[in-house]
Amino acid sequence: MSTRSGGRRRGPWIAAALVALLAIAGVVAFALTRGGASASGPSDDEKIRTSIDTFTTALRDGDLATLRTATCGPLASFYGGISDADFAATHDAAVAAGTVPVVESVDTIQISEAAEPPGQITEAQPPDQTTAIAQVTARTEGAEPSARTFDLALDGETWKVCA
Repeated sequence: MSTRSGGRRRGPWIAAALVALLAIAGVVAFALTRGGASASGPSDDEKIRTSIDTFTTALRDGDLATLRTATCGPLASFYGGISDADFAATHDAAVAAGTVPVVESVDTIQISEAAEPPGQITEAQPPDQTTAIAQVTARTEGAEPSARTFDLALDGETWKVCA
């Protein structure tokens, strides 16, 4: 009779240990799937914010080489097709006029894994490419802040500003 009661006492302990083990496994699984972004690198939102910052800093500083590598679509065509001298003159005029935008905040980011339906594909959003739209608050010298958008596309592991 003592072995029987001893057997009954082990059952609840084994069940409790299994429940605890499952709880720990659940916490680990959650940490790997939700909190794992920092362990595996920056999230897409963080990469997009960095790309916008890189683009606007290059625009502010007149860094044509960075603008050529940080853009896609119509912007890449523009920066790739303008001479260094013409860009320098355009940049100097924009700085003098106070029309170089300054991004104060990135407010929302919407990522699309696939292209829009065929009738809605644009040059800024080619088919079969992951794209994003970021709404920012920006201003130019002497102007009130206003909402603006950036269209971006994922090129390998890098988000590029397309429009």
